[in-house]
Amino acid sequence: MATVPGPWPSRVLWLSAVLPALAGLVLLAGSLNAPVPESYGFRGFSALFALSFGSIGAFVISRRPGNRVGTILLLIGIISGLLTLQIEYANVGLIAAPGSLPGAIWMAWLGSWSWVPIVILAGPVLLSVYPDGRFVSNRWRGVAWFGVAIGAVMVIVLAFEAGPLNNFAFVDNPVGILSKDLAAAIAVPTTLGLVGTLTACGASLFVRFRTADRDGRQQLKWFAAATFLLVVAGPLGFSAGKIGQVAFIVALCAIPLATGLSVLRYGLYEIDTVINRAIVYGLLTAILAGLYTASVGLMQRVSKIFTGADTEAAVVLTTLLVVTAFTPVKGWLQARVDRRFKESRDPGARLSAFVDDLQASFARPDTERTLRRLLRLIVEACDLQGARIELERPGSPAWVETEGEPIDGDPVRLGPFALGDGRMRLLVGPPKRRPTLSTRDRSAVEAALAAVAAELG
Repeated sequence: MATVPGPWPSRVLWLSAVLPALAGLVLLAGSLNAPVPESYGFRGFSALFALSFGSIGAFVISRRPGNRVGTILLLIGIISGLLTLQIEYANVGLIAAPGSLPGAIWMAWLGSWSWVPIVILAGPVLLSVYPDGRFVSNRWRGVAWFGVAIGAVMVIVLAFEAGPLNNFAFVDNPVGILSKDLAAAIAVPTTLGLVGTLTACGASLFVRFRTADRDGRQQLKWFAAATFLLVVAGPLGFSAGKIGQVAFIVALCAIPLATGLSVLRYGLYEIDTVINRAIVYGLLTAILAGLYTASVGLMQRVSKIFTGADTEAAVVLTTLLVVTAFTPVKGWLQARVDRRFKESRDPGARLSAFVDDLQASFARPDTERTLRRLLRLIVEACDLQGARIELERPGSPAWVETEGEPIDGDPVRLGPFALGDGRMRLLVGPPKRRPTLSTRDRSAVEAALAAVAAELG
């Protein structure tokens, strides 16, 4: 097995992405008032990619040295940092203070095509090996390499096309040996090929999902959540001006964050809740917005019939209607989304997975936060009306956390379990659809409580 790198190699890898970006930001700060070409989003946005992709990549490498995902993230961060330096170096050397920096035109040349490797690494390559760093099969490996080949062609076209440089239209390409007609002819099939490759590599995630175990599926869900955010922000990035562009840039930074969380297997059991809430509230917003729009139009027409003019009462009545409809509509949507998308699995399997995730965590878990999560999972997995967990420690007041409805009557008491120098117990209310907790579920809960207490102790 590969050994885990020490802190110094990881810091050097991280600095290799961050330092060029910082140098570029210093140059940017010194040329804020220069009349540089308008940038997508905001000047220096690639430094944000250097920090996010580079930091997560270096951290994943330090914890999972055999996983290619960390290397890919780090490479994206390094190239993004260099891109920031190249563009800002060229802005100073060619615009803010012409002739002050040697080789500025060559830095502009590098900056005109350095973004292509970022797209290829974050697209076909990352999609093909996510989340375990391995290809689904040799066939899918070939698809990824085809994407890399397309990227190489794009680099050649951008680097050697005659005429103005990409991103620096006021500078002619110093090595422009390809005619514009030839470059345009090559650009069309390569663009179509890249789109097709991205689609195919995205399809490989569905193939991987079908054969993945529980952890693998949870990891893929994290990536799907980040991709969903990116898809929502994508149209804004190309149609909503600067605000939309900034939203798109921020959404791109969610990719390394979700990737890092999933690869390190931390908190994976919460992703179902994230996706569930995103679907429910996304549909709820769309339904209420449509209801409000339709109701305002209807109320105004009724108002014109009886009063001959629009009145503010139409808007007030419509608002009251939408507010009144919020809770029943949300409940209706929640029930159907839960039935369609929420995984129904044995409580014992879910509790066992929680314990496995806790044991796989590198950082020392916070006791109260972990017990709070465990309590929520027990109530949800066993479909309980409510439950309460109590932790008594010498010299400290008892810590109590309640989930669900207050427990009426005589609860089922599980424990106590030794937790360090303290004692933990769980008080369980009745299930929602059964008179008592089944023997199987009770044994699963007791086993999870004992394992968590041993891990936290």
